[in-house]
Amino acid sequence: MRHERFVNHLWISFFISRVPIAGGIMSGLFKFELFKEMPWKWALWWVLLPNLAIVAMWPVGGPSMATPMFLCGIFAMIAAQQPHRVIRMGAMLGIFLTVLAVYVTKSFNIGLKNIIHVDQYVGELSPAQSPEYVAAGVILLISMGLALHFGSRTHKFVSRQQYVMAFAAVALLVNVDTLATEGTRGSYKAVAPAGTPIDSAILQNGINPQSIAAKNLIVIVVESWGVPNNDFDQGIDRAVWDTSQLQQRYTASRGISEYYGSTTNAEVRELCGVWADHNSFDFDNSHCLPERFREAGFSATAYHSFNSEFFSRWEWYPKLGFESSHFEESLRADGAHFCDGVFAGACDVDVPAVFGKDLKNSKSERNFVYWLTLNAHLPVASDEVLGTENCTLGDADWRDSYPMLCRSYRVHELVADSIFKEIMSDDFPESDILIVGDHMPPFFPRAIRSRFDAAHVPWIYLQNREALERKAAASSQHAP
Repeated sequence: MRHERFVNHLWISFFISRVPIAGGIMSGLFKFELFKEMPWKWALWWVLLPNLAIVAMWPVGGPSMATPMFLCGIFAMIAAQQPHRVIRMGAMLGIFLTVLAVYVTKSFNIGLKNIIHVDQYVGELSPAQSPEYVAAGVILLISMGLALHFGSRTHKFVSRQQYVMAFAAVALLVNVDTLATEGTRGSYKAVAPAGTPIDSAILQNGINPQSIAAKNLIVIVVESWGVPNNDFDQGIDRAVWDTSQLQQRYTASRGISEYYGSTTNAEVRELCGVWADHNSFDFDNSHCLPERFREAGFSATAYHSFNSEFFSRWEWYPKLGFESSHFEESLRADGAHFCDGVFAGACDVDVPAVFGKDLKNSKSERNFVYWLTLNAHLPVASDEVLGTENCTLGDADWRDSYPMLCRSYRVHELVADSIFKEIMSDDFPESDILIVGDHMPPFFPRAIRSRFDAAHVPWIYLQNREALERKAAASSQHAP
């Protein structure tokens, strides 16, 4: 937000100093003589077209793009004056790719420093599973084709006034974007401000190898599980994650913790206790939770329903301290079905049975199990295998108004049911279970995005009753 304010102040100051017309900026803009100097074709091909897909999202939602719009607009003013058409076409293509990459990183709360890795997101996406992505892609390709063909043929600016009006066109787009995205700007939180105290469910519950009374600890990070900020959705969320059925075996506590960034930020937050992501964190010199549990005699195993190449988890999971990791291929080999979607992988509902079986067969007396879910990654499609083809949560009016939101809650309901069923089975090994969200669900529509707390994620901590009673009895025996 500070960058956006800086951009706005910058263009206003510059424009005021460059428009020598009495009566101020607005009167100057509407003077016919100055308006005739507007390079309309340049504004269309170099300013509007590269941002057309973003403009199309304004009525729906999306992150503010004020800063990249401003910088790309200034670059476009310079690039359009170059003498060779090939150079102009290359510059135009660069603007399109930059705008796309920044929009993707901002939409998924990925820090801008990771923009060079945006190809990992795009490469793993199955956009055909999402009508929203298909529509955006069509708009992007058509606008890119038109801009490359016609934009590279635009004439150079021939007067100082044309430069001024070109700058005004960029400034207008920046300010309209700022207004259009005002309602949800605070919900795009890629990086924690410097000095922000670390917060996490692990830290709030004081979880470490010495605090665990049960033989095993299971940490589950749930994709796109956020904190609803209205009574209706809160009721649905409580019903989805209803722990009353677990009271015979577990004590349940609930809370919320602060979050920044995307899923890898959440993994580093919970497992290592720092604000960072997989690119900025120094895994080689870390001492994270899996390693600390291993040093205390636990076996440490990770599960993730997606492939190991995405964000190079195959490389840094071992550095966290995991002795073994199970990704989509091995999970499906162990009986998990395939679930299609924008990010296709193993079906989350089948994973608890897999790690439950592994726990029962473990040669280690104590185990640390970590699972990162997948299927709730937005947008959630209507899919029979995923179980979202007929969402019956809430009431009819709510379902009709928010079908995507209903499907999101439905995926969480299925995941919760599969977890609770497994941990309540008679032969499930004695365990404490922490379940925590990674980030709020990154819905594009502001009507849905604004229904969530933009700063926090929920957690549930289930502690095995027998283990707690055993620990309490041992403490009383050693009490003076």
